[in-house]
Amino acid sequence: MAEQLRPEGIPVAVGDVVITTPGLTGQVEVHPAGTDGMRGAEQATADLQQALAEASMLEQLSVVISGQAELQAGGGTRASGGDGDIVVEVPAPGEGNGQLLLYAAEDGSLSWHLPDDIAPDAVPSRGGERRRYRVPRAVVPAEQRDDAGHRGVLGAAGTKVLKVVVFPLVDPLLGRVGDFFVSRWEAKHRPVGVRWMTPDGYRDAAPGAWESGDWERLAAGPALLLVHGTFSTARGAFGGLPAATMAALSDRYDGRVFALDHPSVSVSPRENVDQLGALLPAGVSVEVDVVTHSRGGLVGRELAASDVVDVRRLVTVAAPHAGTVLADRKHLSSLLDRVTDLAQFVPSNGVTDTLAVVLTVLKQLAVGAVGGLDGLTSMDPTGDYLAELNARPTTAARVFAVAADYDPPDGSPLTRVARNGATDLVFQQANDLVVPTGGSWDVPGAAGFPIADRLVLDAARGIDHCSFWRDDDVNAALLEWLPG
Repeated sequence: MAEQLRPEGIPVAVGDVVITTPGLTGQVEVHPAGTDGMRGAEQATADLQQALAEASMLEQLSVVISGQAELQAGGGTRASGGDGDIVVEVPAPGEGNGQLLLYAAEDGSLSWHLPDDIAPDAVPSRGGERRRYRVPRAVVPAEQRDDAGHRGVLGAAGTKVLKVVVFPLVDPLLGRVGDFFVSRWEAKHRPVGVRWMTPDGYRDAAPGAWESGDWERLAAGPALLLVHGTFSTARGAFGGLPAATMAALSDRYDGRVFALDHPSVSVSPRENVDQLGALLPAGVSVEVDVVTHSRGGLVGRELAASDVVDVRRLVTVAAPHAGTVLADRKHLSSLLDRVTDLAQFVPSNGVTDTLAVVLTVLKQLAVGAVGGLDGLTSMDPTGDYLAELNARPTTAARVFAVAADYDPPDGSPLTRVARNGATDLVFQQANDLVVPTGGSWDVPGAAGFPIADRLVLDAARGIDHCSFWRDDDVNAALLEWLPG
């Protein structure tokens, strides 16, 4: 049964949940896991439910706020931490479990939250207490919502949904959640491997097995290698390429188009290249052109500097050559929120594939463990990895770059995500929602930069970090730069 919120800041108890909403009117309901009320009120999609199940996460309860209105405007951005936050206190997850809260605002945009009354490193030893979470109070105005379409993976249009999920602190196969838990997960679920990207199979989740003779086929002439970015897979990163573009590229390279699937969160780009080298049979020499997306650009640069393959041309799309501040450890939660929203609103990139990795990283962060995230921290603009990479001399490969400055078009579900004041303060420069625009083609003082052969899409194009392949000029550039 719905209870009235108390805008004067008086706590409201609904069953064993207590919610405080200073400055916010409306009604609140609490739905236990698995009930018809939960499914009807929150409208979680099959994609989210599948991702939670694959991450061994269970729904504990959902808090749904409806009919909400702020008594005074200015309840903050998506970031929480102010006196006007919504504060919700829920039952603890039980001994041996961790807990997270997923918040869906009125427009479907998502953010992940850790409890603010217990330090993450104390989670494994404190299972019996209650947990308290803070989420931003701000109500998204109706005119800023796209209620008719683009609904996200959680939340009914116009409501606030706070979903509490729990997970075991000891995985039956991977062991205790802690430092290097993501590394163990990626080794099992995202091992390094190569796959063909054929015109009729590049979007398939499970391509045919790579056979030993396939390396000799690659060595018969120039090949095209596709390298995905963080949290992604070859299918997720390049499945959005138009079929006509893939067919043209396949024809130019006589069918020798393949991709590197690899762990991207726990392993550095340099290690990714070593992993590829370990797959290549002795005595086989392969000449390649390379197309990369996001962090894959760093892998591409490492590949061009190695002797694993002979790289002729390297096309980097939305590459963090100068890093992204979201990869700084203190901003990792913002990165995970941003990746989650891109996954749900740009579904061609694979919702469940992306969320599976995000949830695994969240587990590790939830217990205060930050070790073994070398794939993420390789993009830290102040980190040692990029400092060393950008101090190297140029390679023989000819390098091309594609970048974008993103401004959401009217009706885009990413409008509030893009105009989030907290994220603007983090970036302080034009960006594609994940990577600074300029840093995708210029690193001041680094050899080989700025990249002369480049395509930079202005804000009017409406191209975000995961939407490059839908732009006609990007596809035309690929066909111009990759002769086969």
